[in-house]
Amino acid sequence: MVVMQTEKMMPNISCFLRFLFNPFFRNWWAVLTGCASILAIYITPSQGVNLTGAMMMTMTFFVLTLIFITLSVLSQGWQLYISRLEGLRVFSFDRNREFPEGWVFILDGNIDLAVGTVVDVHKKTGEAEVPLALVRINSRNSIGRYQATPIGKMNPVHIKEHSAGGLKPRDLTVHTAVDLQRIREVANDL
Repeated sequence: MVVMQTEKMMPNISCFLRFLFNPFFRNWWAVLTGCASILAIYITPSQGVNLTGAMMMTMTFFVLTLIFITLSVLSQGWQLYISRLEGLRVFSFDRNREFPEGWVFILDGNIDLAVGTVVDVHKKTGEAEVPLALVRINSRNSIGRYQATPIGKMNPVHIKEHSAGGLKPRDLTVHTAVDLQRIREVANDL
């Protein structure tokens, strides 16, 4: 079975933080720090500020709540950031006699799809993409990857290329939105 090697740049913390805070620093940081500096001159009394125990407890509670909310937003934002980059990809594909279609595609990604969903697999040729097969999601395997089988026949040229070892999973892309023209092409083959 042919297994995909990840060539895509993996998301990292520095890119994520730049993605998350870029709009804030670009637009509001100067305004907020400028206003705080000017406001501090006029609000702070010259003899200082005295805090009671209740005021200190309340401020501590609010600061810890804000820290919790910040960490929660960062955690959820990280999940959204990763999902924005990944999508659905072909992890592996090969001939398999257990399936009537003769082929099985193992799809991996962070998209939830129902059994029976049809997606379109394309082969990259340079900068272009050509259709390889419409595949139907049959099930999920024990490690959570989708198992899919082709609908209709695969092009013999692609089969020959796969047999020669020239067609790798990293050369394939998955489109979850299927074009009506593509469905008609496959229906004519059936």
